[in-house]
Amino acid sequence: MTKMIKNVALAAVATLLAGSLATTSVAAASYTSELKTKKTLTIGLEGTYSPFSYRDSTGKLVGYDVSVGKAIAKQLKLKPVFVTTKFDSLVAGLDSQKYDIVLNNMSKNPERSKHYAFGSAYLYTGAVLIVKKGSDIKVAKDLKGATAAQTAESNFGIAAVKLGAKLVASPGFAESMNLIESGKVEATINDNGAWGVYKKANPKEAAKLRTINVTKEAGASKAYPMLNKKDTKLTKAVKKAEKQLKANGQLKKLSIKYFGTNLTK
Repeated sequence: MTKMIKNVALAAVATLLAGSLATTSVAAASYTSELKTKKTLTIGLEGTYSPFSYRDSTGKLVGYDVSVGKAIAKQLKLKPVFVTTKFDSLVAGLDSQKYDIVLNNMSKNPERSKHYAFGSAYLYTGAVLIVKKGSDIKVAKDLKGATAAQTAESNFGIAAVKLGAKLVASPGFAESMNLIESGKVEATINDNGAWGVYKKANPKEAAKLRTINVTKEAGASKAYPMLNKKDTKLTKAVKKAEKQLKANGQLKKLSIKYFGTNLTK
């Protein structure tokens, strides 16, 4: 009798384990079927936007968004592969399935939300208006009629237009800074985290510039993973991975590494 009970118990455990494994397998299959490439999370980003994604002195792709992408991929047990693309083409890359997800300090806005899915916010920053020290621009409303280097489709570009600026196309933050320094434009609006890193890396150039807090006018910036609207299961899996990374402190650690402070809440 004892032997029979033992065998029944073992059989029950085996059944539970099999069910558990099956459930895990089904859950994995539910989002892996939406991946561009099997067992791979293909991630789109600029690769020229420090400290989010950029090349270090050895040419290696590094940055906050790169590290977050690797961490999310690890949680999903996938291999991360990065595809660098100019900002103006990033969103279109989701439509053409060039990658599964965009990690590039991307904010939500009503137009994007109509066509794309988003994970959870993983970075919270403010906005600054950057000008030369001798500029007549003192407050946000002074931007009206002034030239601003921006990527037109970015949230900061949209904010600059609303403030009455004349946009001069710029592919990225570094190029915008060059345009200000050369006198070709008067200003740019960008993330205060990016400005902080630029200031630290380029103290001589930064000393000739000043910033105006325009978080109220341009909006606080929240960065989200951006995905194809139809990839509902992958979006859910990414949100779950982000939740785990917040809970175990990994996102906080990465933020401190790249920004010197915790910008994840």
